[in-house]
Amino acid sequence: MAFWMTRRVWKRVPWKMVWTVAIWLAEKGRERVTANLTEKERQELLHIIKKSKGRPGALPQRDRTRLKNIAGKAVRG
Repeated sequence: MAFWMTRRVWKRVPWKMVWTVAIWLAEKGRERVTANLTEKERQELLHIIKKSKGRPGALPQRDRTRLKNIAGKAVRG
């Protein structure tokens, strides 16, 4: 993932890419998550991923937006 992504560009990223980034962050991106997110945001990220049960289409739009914002913050810093 490129670090140059601004908030405006990140909002236009396709949902499949957001989902992939969120899963990667949860599994292997621990140092980025730890460095860039608060404890509450980390818990929320994992809660939303667990809530979906591996199906991103199962999430309501509100959770998708929140996941996009959290994953973007974790990646960008």
